[in-house]
Amino acid sequence: MEICSWHHHYPAGLSPSASYPREALWWLLADSARRFGTKTALVSHGRSWTYQESWDIALGVAAKIRSELRFGEPEPPRVVLVLPNCAPFLFCYHGALAAGAVVSAASIALTAEELAAQLKDAAPQLVITQSKRSAFVRDALKTVRVNGSVWAIEDMAFAPTSAAFEPIPVADPTQAVAVLQYTSGTTGSAKGAMMSHANLLSNALQNARWFGWGQDEINLSILPLYHTWGMCCCMNSTLAVGGTLVLHDNEQPFDPRAVFDAVRGHRATVLYGSATMFHRLLDVSAEHNACLATLRHIKAGAMLTQGNLKARWDERFPHAPLQQGYGLTEASPESHNNPPQRFKKGTVGVPIQDTECRIVDADDPAKMLPPGRPGEVLLRGPQVMLGYWHKPDATQAAFHDGWLKTGDIGVMDEDGYLTIVDRKKDLIKFRGYSVSANNVEECLLRHPAVKEVVVVGKRDEREGEIPTACIVLGPGMDASAEVGLRAHCECSLSPYERPREYVFIDVIPRNHVGKPLRRELREQINRGG
Repeated sequence: MEICSWHHHYPAGLSPSASYPREALWWLLADSARRFGTKTALVSHGRSWTYQESWDIALGVAAKIRSELRFGEPEPPRVVLVLPNCAPFLFCYHGALAAGAVVSAASIALTAEELAAQLKDAAPQLVITQSKRSAFVRDALKTVRVNGSVWAIEDMAFAPTSAAFEPIPVADPTQAVAVLQYTSGTTGSAKGAMMSHANLLSNALQNARWFGWGQDEINLSILPLYHTWGMCCCMNSTLAVGGTLVLHDNEQPFDPRAVFDAVRGHRATVLYGSATMFHRLLDVSAEHNACLATLRHIKAGAMLTQGNLKARWDERFPHAPLQQGYGLTEASPESHNNPPQRFKKGTVGVPIQDTECRIVDADDPAKMLPPGRPGEVLLRGPQVMLGYWHKPDATQAAFHDGWLKTGDIGVMDEDGYLTIVDRKKDLIKFRGYSVSANNVEECLLRHPAVKEVVVVGKRDEREGEIPTACIVLGPGMDASAEVGLRAHCECSLSPYERPREYVFIDVIPRNHVGKPLRRELREQINRGG
């Protein structure tokens, strides 16, 4: 790989390029069972399983799937998991892969309509869920006329089995689809990203190698495993190094105090979560300083990093600094990380091993831009998806000359550090100007009256889109704060950037990992709601 400016800032001892096993994704668990057999692999709901037990159970699931589903058709059968963070998720995920099936995970927070749309697209032969969700899943299948079986984990035997089952090999891991990972759909309808075995195996190793993980890691997964970041960089990265994965209950509302208690109780060394989660943790942090003594790797993601989250966290917990990076579903998800010892404020870091990044003109991807100029972020690397499931037009639109078009607007400096400025689709077109919603949000968050904010464009026949600030006010504040907010923006923003309208709301709608649902807010504002 060609040496680039950012390689000089890599963590000590990390090379620009690395080798990756040419294996199926289930090999991660099988290989760790061979190397770490009796070591604890998984802790969930008060129980623990060794690596060998976990692999034996996964093989039992694989044997059952192989015997009851139809194989040999042009496309391998799809198995959809509608499960919270629980041990059966891991067993069914790797079991389905070992059986030769394609896995897709659906959020337990999906509405009936959203789940039905995902099931229609994936057309699974099997959905594995909980008993309490079985009827909900069957109704969704019936709605879209997909003839799939539904298994409840309560009726499955998750115990090591002596029955021999040979996992199904993959001829070409770089081309064989392992997982259909559906995009969050915060800016449009969800699509199934086809992630190959090689995509996900390489990214699990890229993440672990970047931070120097070893078998002594204890990863407290507060992220849902059905989300690509939790699935790849919490579950699979931990399995790859022989660490211990501790699953945090995500069926109940997020409780920051329970997370601190879990970190202390399990002596966790790794904690990945959304920026929203870390804001919630900071809200109750005064009473929990000692709880983080064992943590070594803390990372926030899931949205453009607003405000001063890292500064607040690092001031509160100087022994456990917050790391920031960048990724997206279509990149397995990680593409960038900040070097732990060479952090640059306001950036998401540099491309990780074997990953290339370039900035191009947002309207002409063939035109590369120099450092310091904002443009669309393009990526290339072993973790980049094959394309979208049964959507050739969307796949073609997502790539330019082999590079993934992320849809994000960013700036790269001379050292290769990337700053995400905005989503391409979140640029507000006002009177011919392009207004960065994120830039306006950053300004408003510096005002003490603002707790949370999302800026969207309100359609207008004369002006194009009117910048509209949807604000959750801080304690003791009311709508009279608008006068001060307007004065604040006049001092900090260009005239065309300033919000023309302010809407005060009780809560900002978010998806299951904390991303603001901009499209939903935009539609609400344009309906006059």
